[in-house]
Amino acid sequence: MLAWIFENGDGSQQLSPEECARRAALEGYEWLALEYDDPRFQPGTWYPQFHYHCGLHGVLPGVWFTEAGNIYKTPGDAAFAIAEVEGPGDLDGLTNVINGAGGGPLPACSLAICTNFSTLTRENCKPLIQAGFACLTEAYMNESPGMTPDAMDANARWLGWPTSQPVFGVYPTASDPSPNYDAWADWPGVDYLGEFVL
Repeated sequence: MLAWIFENGDGSQQLSPEECARRAALEGYEWLALEYDDPRFQPGTWYPQFHYHCGLHGVLPGVWFTEAGNIYKTPGDAAFAIAEVEGPGDLDGLTNVINGAGGGPLPACSLAICTNFSTLTRENCKPLIQAGFACLTEAYMNESPGMTPDAMDANARWLGWPTSQPVFGVYPTASDPSPNYDAWADWPGVDYLGEFVL
């Protein structure tokens, strides 16, 4: 599950790191990533508690960067790190880190990108694949009905990944409820924004 911050979807209830991890475990989530590079949330203040409580509840703790080039800031004890790649700035920043020209080295944990495939080509995906990045596809049918898990997986495979994992857009848009993803219930999917399912 990808979540932005410790609160429920409408912002009416703040969740502690312990409550967030507990609810994720109760809902059957194997891992939980929280947004790590938004300075408004002061990640250094909550990450140790988040990591500790995820461990207590059997949920793998990870981090997610909306600015892909910040992935080098991943805490050393994170189980995984996800870099959002939604345009040329993200791709350039991540490629710089891979090539040793960013702000620091790639973390040693499991790595993934979360992407809508904007500006991605077979050629510029090669360094990501070679560096071991898995592909999480933004199957946000709430934003575009054509972004089905099947269509996004086909695109990931065309770009060179042997497989991908869909990220289901479970947040409402405008006055519409989140879409139904039951047709893909047997896929190993990821929910975004997690605030709307906790």
